Amino acid sequence: MEELTADLDPGKFSIVLDHQPQDYEAQAKAGVDLVLSGHTHGGQLFPLMTIENHTDLAPDDRVYGYEKRGSTNFIVTSGISDWAIKFKTGCRSEYLMLEIDGK
Repeated sequence: MEELTADLDPGKFSIVLDHQPQDYEAQAKAGVDLVLSGHTHGGQLFPLMTIENHTDLAPDDRVYGYEKRGSTNFIVTSGISDWAIKFKTGCRSEYLMLEIDGK
């Protein structure tokens, strides 16, 4: 992440799209403003979502929701679709609309 963001103007708002939320530490260290992720489908199946969100068992930094580390905002959305299993029992399908105001 540090190499990818090295030439960015720190005075401009930076957004990283990261399919799977697994690198919060490096993204926060790089100082990006916003990281948007999916992949986890919001946990998709209850009780897996609940267990993963409240333990360190998940391979992801976060299964669903918003978190701020330093000056970096992280959002993981459950998305619209599913995965190999064609239903969700622990979350809703969603799409995210953000309004970003200048610094």
